Amino acid sequence: MPAMRTRAALCALIGLFCLLPRVGMAGEGDYRITPWLGTSLSYSNEMFDRQEHVTNKVARMLRARADGRLEEGVLYVGGRFAGSRIWEETNTPGKFPILSRFPPTHTRGRSDGYGVINEISFNATMVMPLATLFLQGEYTEIEYPGQEPVQLRKYWLVLGDLRAAPFYLALGRKTVSFGNFATYAPFTHNHSSHYFWSQSDAPVIELGYVTERTEIVATAIPAHRGLRVLNTPSNNGALSNFALNASHRFEFSEGRSLTVGGGWLKGTIYDSTLAHHPPATGINPFWNGAWDVNATYSTPRFDVMAEFTRTINDWPATFHHVQATTVQGRMRGRLAGRPAAYSLTASRGVQGARGTEWERMEQVILGVEVDVAPHLRIGAEYMYNAGFVPLILPLIAGDRSVVSHTVILGAELTF
Repeated sequence: MPAMRTRAALCALIGLFCLLPRVGMAGEGDYRITPWLGTSLSYSNEMFDRQEHVTNKVARMLRARADGRLEEGVLYVGGRFAGSRIWEETNTPGKFPILSRFPPTHTRGRSDGYGVINEISFNATMVMPLATLFLQGEYTEIEYPGQEPVQLRKYWLVLGDLRAAPFYLALGRKTVSFGNFATYAPFTHNHSSHYFWSQSDAPVIELGYVTERTEIVATAIPAHRGLRVLNTPSNNGALSNFALNASHRFEFSEGRSLTVGGGWLKGTIYDSTLAHHPPATGINPFWNGAWDVNATYSTPRFDVMAEFTRTINDWPATFHHVQATTVQGRMRGRLAGRPAAYSLTASRGVQGARGTEWERMEQVILGVEVDVAPHLRIGAEYMYNAGFVPLILPLIAGDRSVVSHTVILGAELTF
């Protein structure tokens, strides 16, 4: 009952903001509720987006401040509801390889259908002279076992203003700036983000350089088991884990551009023979980092993106390095008179020797998203998966013969 009341209250609040009359509005979807309280729809879409701008939220926030979407002395609030309906079929009972879902979600049979609240999130951004404070709380029905459904998932304080200098210093709990990990599909992550998206549980220290075309970020990370990929041999809290990330955009004529990037992360969970989210001290622990390269070619009509990420050493749990490859494209157009994006995303994760049951997983997603109204977006996916390799106990559960087909319909409501 408390969870139901929480969901109902959060959904009602998001709906209320999205239905505000269009008075005192600075731009499409932007409202100034009082002189010191407002909303920015374009900014909220960037900060809540789990599929794009995955690792550079601070840079996106500073750019929004620099281009005037965030004004000094104003508290900006935002909210998002994301829900989906999922239908799955598999050729092997109980084995559904869809990413971004935890095993208890699935049935033991060959088919399943269910609805899920992916998230109900709220954030607040306080813009002060030369400083910006950001907080984001989330409710989800697909939390990792043992986590609370309502969490203060992100918070940080950033010192810097790009209008004064291209440098910033950030302190807080956030996604680590490593890799790109964008997914053009509406809802489901690709293998690159599934394997290597690094989220900190303890506050990190981030130093960045941001211009119109360039981003360079260095991060000092406490030695701890993070929310996702982060791990270190000792996990004693010392600032001994590090990440570097950089990207640069080359501009061409007629709105065309090429963005290239790369990154390095010192410590990942692929450092132990214990393939079950290593505890404070793993078995035969050692540093096993990862490196990443990515490139995106963009035009006014379409984007094409490729990314490759790999561990530096073999993962002792599988006696093989871990790598992920993503290739994807997106075309912008219209559907029923509304702005739409059509996408194709293909990705592959490898963590075992060729021919083993735990060698690889593969995924192809056809997707479409439509902006039905300024605050409402709907989407659909068809997804093909081959191979079933949970990163928990892969040598025991891996099955290369598994093939599944999935259809997802969903909606996002944002203010």
